[in-house]
This record gives sequence, C-alpha cells and structure tokens, in this order.
Amino acid sequence: MLSNTKSENIYAVAEIIRALTPFFFGSAGLVIILCAILNSDRLVGDRFAYTIGAAGAFLGSAAGGFSPQNRQQPQTKVGHADQIDIDQSK
Repeated sequence: MLSNTKSENIYAVAEIIRALTPFFFGSAGLVIILCAILNSDRLVGDRFAYTIGAAGAFLGSAAGGFSPQNRQQPQTKVGHADQIDIDQSK
C-alpha cells in the first residue's frame, strides 16, 4: 500500500501549480485583450495602449519569460567526498 505523506502532497500541489502557471498567464492575457477590444470605445488613447501592453506582458510571461527550469541553482550539497577537488598546491 502506498503511503503519501503530507510533504509529498504539498510538493505535488506545488508542481501542479508550477506547471499550470503559463496557462494562467496566457489565459489572463487573452481575457485582457478581449475585454480591451470589447470596451475599446471607453478605452481611448493611452488607456487602450496600456491595457494591450499589460496583456502582452502576461502573454510574454506565458510564452517563455516565466521558466523556472532555466534558472541556475547554487550547488549546496556534495554527494561524495571524492567529488571535491581541493587545491593543496599553495
């Protein structure tokens, strides 16, 4: 019988949210664009441009600006002592 601990469940929920974040950004961008187009008679000049710009920011984040996989994580652990190369020539 598989036993799921509370930390595994929290990790699973966090991974699902991380995986769906680009979808949420894309959806928000599309909704903002549709609302701006439908309300274009009330959004005159700069307001329309700012609204479309905000939607573009969301769509840009969904397209590739948000990619936590590409960030370099600092190495904090060493698996084995033979992986450490200590320069003792000094």
